[in-house]
Amino acid sequence: MAAVKRGKAEPLLDDVVLCAQMGWTLDELRRQPARFVEKLAIYLETIGEEQGKEHRRMEDELRRLGRMRS
Repeated sequence: MAAVKRGKAEPLLDDVVLCAQMGWTLDELRRQPARFVEKLAIYLETIGEEQGKEHRRMEDELRRLGRMRS
């Protein structure tokens, strides 16, 4: 329901992910204000993107260090 309000293509999947991350039931999610859910989703997506960038940076650094040892 909340994802539909946000205009997402996969509303149920987005809602399930939010519930899993926040420890909410679907009913608890539906009781949240739509604007709050929208901001929360953006925040969590941004955090995930930053973690992905850091993970890739660390993998690149480990590969570079591995080549230096050879």
